[in-house]
Amino acid sequence: MKKFLIALTTLLVLVRIYFLYTSFNFESMVFTKDSFHYIEISKDFFSKYINGKNDNFWVYTFRLPGYPFILLLINSISEVRYVIYINLIFDLISSIYIFKFLYKFSKSTITSYFGVVLFLLNSNILISSTQIMTESVSTALLLVSVFYIDQNSMSKNLISGISLGLFSLIKPLGIYILFLFIFYKIFYFRKKIKEIIIFSFIPLCLISLIYANNYQNYNTFFYSTSSYFHTQWFNDASDALCEELNFNQLRVSEPGYKFELWKESNNFDSFTNPEIFINTLRNDSNKNVFRNIDCKIISVSRSIAWNMFGIRQSNWNNSFLNQSSINIVKIYSLFYVTCINFVVLFTIFKSIKSKHSYLIYLIIFYLAMTSIIPFGNARIRVLIEPYLVILFVLNLGNFVKPFQDWIKKSK
Repeated sequence: MKKFLIALTTLLVLVRIYFLYTSFNFESMVFTKDSFHYIEISKDFFSKYINGKNDNFWVYTFRLPGYPFILLLINSISEVRYVIYINLIFDLISSIYIFKFLYKFSKSTITSYFGVVLFLLNSNILISSTQIMTESVSTALLLVSVFYIDQNSMSKNLISGISLGLFSLIKPLGIYILFLFIFYKIFYFRKKIKEIIIFSFIPLCLISLIYANNYQNYNTFFYSTSSYFHTQWFNDASDALCEELNFNQLRVSEPGYKFELWKESNNFDSFTNPEIFINTLRNDSNKNVFRNIDCKIISVSRSIAWNMFGIRQSNWNNSFLNQSSINIVKIYSLFYVTCINFVVLFTIFKSIKSKHSYLIYLIIFYLAMTSIIPFGNARIRVLIEPYLVILFVLNLGNFVKPFQDWIKKSK
């Protein structure tokens, strides 16, 4: 069985390489709206992002510099779309650490390879791999940081901190996960102060540099304006849901609907003073946070459900895949996510005090933080797919006795 799983893993990696190679020439598979934002920032990175000399400050305050810098490096030696092969490398890193996670908990190489196979069969991960997007890189960085979070070694703490610091240069959520991990180390793992300082030093320095750079360029302290944007959308969407319980209305389903109306009502455009623009947006996003709590609960519930069980609507329509193939992928994706997530959900309460419960808390924390996005998005789930796979494999034996027996024999 072990040889079979190794052969299957190798085959899936080769298939993924071929799929990326074939996808390379199809713009609909490689580029998204967000891709063009990152590419725009990367083209004149230092003068526009670092020095703030640009007439389109919004995109530079909304996106963090980590991923555009990667595109800058790729573009300096080759065509920017070659970044999908960088995605492949980081997907393989994620696979390695899923193996390491499962072996740490199960002490079974067969169980570990089984988890890797499930990860490589994840269509949500595959879609991200074909796109110029942040998910593959940030998923691997977060996974590496989580793997070493319970270690006593100074070097492992440093690796965990560096990984989270790099993650924080790509994803605005990094600052919140840093505080979660510090909480973990103090109260869950009972680590020494020295270990906590070594872990948190790099992330705090990198995050502080972002704040300092933004203050230098825009004369106001902030990490990313994306939090203000999404909170404003969340508040208005909740108001809209109180008026009509319809998630398809534009105020709920369209991210920029409220934002554009807000700009128009304030006569803001690309020439507006950035400090005034950002501070006004911050104030507007904060003023209605506690209004219509009941409708906010409805919005959050729907978002969490969709983030967990939604399937990705990929940009593969104008590609080498025909419609029948795309429909098969959608059906398979629905089957995959339903099986994985139902097992995970049913085992959360049973495993809440287990040795891997900190992964459960991380999933819950992540879903709570991302639930302010009103409509929900299956792409959000990409960052926690590895932990869902790990928990699924570790708990599948509770539902399928033959699998449990197989695990025992494989140890």
